[in-house]
Amino acid sequence: MFKKLSVSVLMMVMVLLITVTSAFGATNSDISNYQDSTGNVSIEGSSVPNTEFAFSGSNITANSIFDTTTFFAGNAITLDGEYNGDVFAAANTVTVNGKINGNLYTGANQVIINGEVTRDVFAGCSDLIISKSANLNRDAFLAAANVTIDGTVGRNLRAGAGNIVINGTINGFVETDVDQLTINDGANVTGPINNRSANEAIVAAGATAPAINWEKVSKEQSIEEDQGPTAVSILLSIITKLAFILVIWVLITFMTKDFNANTTVMAKKHLLASLGIGAGFFFLSPLLLIVSFIIYAPFGVAMTCGLIALTILAMPVAAVVLSKLLMRFFADKMKPLLCSFVSILIIAAAVIILGYVPIVNFVVYLFLYVVGVGFICYNVLFTHKKLKQERNTGDDEILMIDEIIDMEEGTITIEKSTETIKRDDEDMMK
Repeated sequence: MFKKLSVSVLMMVMVLLITVTSAFGATNSDISNYQDSTGNVSIEGSSVPNTEFAFSGSNITANSIFDTTTFFAGNAITLDGEYNGDVFAAANTVTVNGKINGNLYTGANQVIINGEVTRDVFAGCSDLIISKSANLNRDAFLAAANVTIDGTVGRNLRAGAGNIVINGTINGFVETDVDQLTINDGANVTGPINNRSANEAIVAAGATAPAINWEKVSKEQSIEEDQGPTAVSILLSIITKLAFILVIWVLITFMTKDFNANTTVMAKKHLLASLGIGAGFFFLSPLLLIVSFIIYAPFGVAMTCGLIALTILAMPVAAVVLSKLLMRFFADKMKPLLCSFVSILIIAAAVIILGYVPIVNFVVYLFLYVVGVGFICYNVLFTHKKLKQERNTGDDEILMIDEIIDMEEGTITIEKSTETIKRDDEDMMK
């Protein structure tokens, strides 16, 4: 399960990599200094200014010193220089001949590593070759159709692939989820090997490797996995989603009184405004992300983390806001806390069930994202004071209603007392 999870996370990183590098490369105005008339980019010289960190072109050759995180997007990318920071590269072919003093994140059809990477390598590609001269100082996280390792991996190897051939050295453990794992003569693996495959690993007599822990996957099991999620996995997914929504509901209800009070006001008076702000943020967020990286790379990283957090929280926050609309149907029958709990359960159940309906699930999650993001922005960034005033106004109205009720009850009491006195006087006269 861990291997499956690591590969899934790796592929999501690759999708983000390709999107971000393409956007950054397209917006870099200084790239004309290195680009020729055919669209090829050649970066030469002793060093590159830190303000120039994103490059795109047909064929890119970088042979210089980069002192910051760099982004490359193109058809063929050749990295010959030294990079004192992380490197993001998305292309048809990526070749690393130089030294990367950081992490390498790459998504391509073919990745060839001939140089050195001092930290981790995250690669998603069709074919990956780690040549004899390559030295990866730490971990390698790989998702590929075919992987050939002739060089050295300094620590651990985690890979999901079709075929993996190890001819070099792995100074750590190996965890693979493959069709076929092959360890040839001269290969050296120092740590334990956990292999999940339909076929038993092939280990040559001249290889140095421990006994392989083989988890055999039958063809029938592979077919079942390809057919889709099982009932157990669906149930686990439902429980996880429900628990997450309820955790956010508990935090909002008991830990953030002002935020909780604002949800009631928003649901009743500002739902359309929230939708508008959320929709605007949805379309502007890519531009904000690009601008933040152009201004200052660390600020862009912080902005990226903030957007991810906002995306995660948007759905449960929207569910809490919408649950306020249901509370009025149960207000006369239940106590406030129980009423709120039942309402959030109904909304959460509806969201989770609709999430399994094709096409509808996209519309539902997009709507919840827009509502949730719009509410958070409306509450935190724009009209927190206004919402507080509206809450206070609402409290004053409740007090006035209570006073009117008390006055009416007093009038009734006085009228009843007057009637009683009149009756007593009539009885005395009689």
